[in-house]
Amino acid sequence: MTQTELELVAREMRARGLHSSWDELLTFSEDVVGGLADAYQALLRSMAKSDTVSSIDPDDVQKLVRDKLVKVLTLLTSEARVAKLESKALMESNRLVTQ
Repeated sequence: MTQTELELVAREMRARGLHSSWDELLTFSEDVVGGLADAYQALLRSMAKSDTVSSIDPDDVQKLVRDKLVKVLTLLTSEARVAKLESKALMESNRLVTQ
């Protein structure tokens, strides 16, 4: 994410904070922190399994962690912004592969 994109996320979170009830803010923060914890735990579990089982597919692990992080980013921003970020990341990835 660029600095501008991070500033947009911060602006959206401030707006949410100003227009949400205390209960809504608690639920939001629990969802965000819980989603980040889920992604981290999935990554740790996959690392522990890969030490004992050599047939773990790194692409499956990457997709699982990515999906969990997408949920958190969607909470912090919007589905449209996440789709735009994914598109931008894919274009950059393809550009690096073709070089």
